[in-house]
Amino acid sequence: MKLTGAELIVRLLELNRITTVAGIPGGANLPLYDALGASSIRHVLTRHEQGAGFIAQGMARASGRPAVCLGTSGPGATNLLTAIADAKLDSIPIVAITGQVPRAMIGTDAFQEIDTYGLTVPITKHNFLVRSARDLLEVIPDALRIATSGRPGPVVVDVPKDVQTEAVEIGHLPAPARPDPPPRFSTDEIGRAAELINASKRPLLLAGAGVIAAQASARLRRLIKRASIPTTATLLALGALPHDHPLFLGMVGMHAARFTNLLLDECDLLIGLGVRFDDRATGKAAEFCPRAKILHIDIDPSELGKIKEPALGVTADVGEALSALRERYPLMVAGADDPLRPYGVIRHAAALLPEDAIVTSDVGQHQ
Repeated sequence: MKLTGAELIVRLLELNRITTVAGIPGGANLPLYDALGASSIRHVLTRHEQGAGFIAQGMARASGRPAVCLGTSGPGATNLLTAIADAKLDSIPIVAITGQVPRAMIGTDAFQEIDTYGLTVPITKHNFLVRSARDLLEVIPDALRIATSGRPGPVVVDVPKDVQTEAVEIGHLPAPARPDPPPRFSTDEIGRAAELINASKRPLLLAGAGVIAAQASARLRRLIKRASIPTTATLLALGALPHDHPLFLGMVGMHAARFTNLLLDECDLLIGLGVRFDDRATGKAAEFCPRAKILHIDIDPSELGKIKEPALGVTADVGEALSALRERYPLMVAGADDPLRPYGVIRHAAALLPEDAIVTSDVGQHQ
């Protein structure tokens, strides 16, 4: 079958279950909009490209899947920059497809020409300047794969106008994009993590946005219930636990309740899951959790030790690490084996008494 570059983009988006895109048409991406007109993909017309970028963010956050926004060359692309940069910092999988001046005009300061590729290098996971329509067979699936693999983030695909109109003969379309497998972690690493948890007396768990990105909320609930670990969250992780969960203490950091931040000063182990220890959560990094060892689990190895040096850093998908901890290791409740601590007293007494025993106590001062 013969398809133009623009038609090929649309077919590949359909193949990858992209049902809605947001953007604004312009001179350099009109061929793509012509192809969209014959597609079942819904288009949301925005008043500003920045809005299209944030709509894509919202779709990606709500669905856990990559979302797509569109812009023309020059001002269309530059208007997308804030939303793209925000997606990079918040780890949101979006793909921005921008129009570009025809290939022969690149580098000539043509009307609405801008170096979209160069501008977006610092604020994307990856970006592409497409040189031929046939390259789109790899570029579009790769963009969707990269956006969702490992730590999610934005990808830019810059498509010159004459690439959009170029017709190519296509034998078959590639398979839908799939994220790369998450990094492997060793049994030894998970065993050492369990040892840290079991040895702690006052553990505290800090959930970050990585918990939500890994769709690991249910696994987090099971783990903290098993080990009875009080849990806090960063702003972007709110929702990982129900606000009324008995072990949830609320948000940490600048806008948190005072008692939550005070508990960070008292814990002896902080378990950071998918968290980057940014300044709004930690305040002065050198004074954050002064009495605690830190166990840091994150899919992005560059985050381990970037702000706080961990006693143990594990590069792993947060959900898989939580499952491994829960399935392979006992994770004792802190103080469970210490008869001099309240939990230990109750646990030992319960183990010695028959199931139908009734225990009563008075006020203790015979008032």
